[in-house]
Amino acid sequence: MPQISAITINDGAASPVATTFSPIGKDDKGVFWFEQTTPVPVNALGAFRIGYKQTRVLDSKLQLTGYSKVTYTLAVPTLETLGNNSAGIIPPPSLAYVEKARLEFDLAERSTVAERDNTRSFAMNLLGHSMAIANIDSLQPSYS
Repeated sequence: MPQISAITINDGAASPVATTFSPIGKDDKGVFWFEQTTPVPVNALGAFRIGYKQTRVLDSKLQLTGYSKVTYTLAVPTLETLGNNSAGIIPPPSLAYVEKARLEFDLAERSTVAERDNTRSFAMNLLGHSMAIANIDSLQPSYS
């Protein structure tokens, strides 16, 4: 079983920047969080975060169903500075908005490693498909 360690992934810039996320622990909902440490955010409010949770799925009678649920979340905040105050001092940036992504897998525990690898690969490739790129990057719907 892999141990919790730092995660380093590239962003989507024209010249990609590797961002390292360090583990910071679980919240009260059992989500394990990683927070951006490199490059160091100027303001902690602007730090990117990755959340990870894995649970075994129970039915309404609290019996195991043979499925595990793996959920990753990504939070990408944007800061803004609203301007100078009357004394000409620039206030610290505040949080303008947070873009979020959630990727959730419902995986049969009896499936093979190769089947789960195939599902993960399909998910990664779906996000690289031109339709998904247009849906996400340009907010273009794909229905007629």
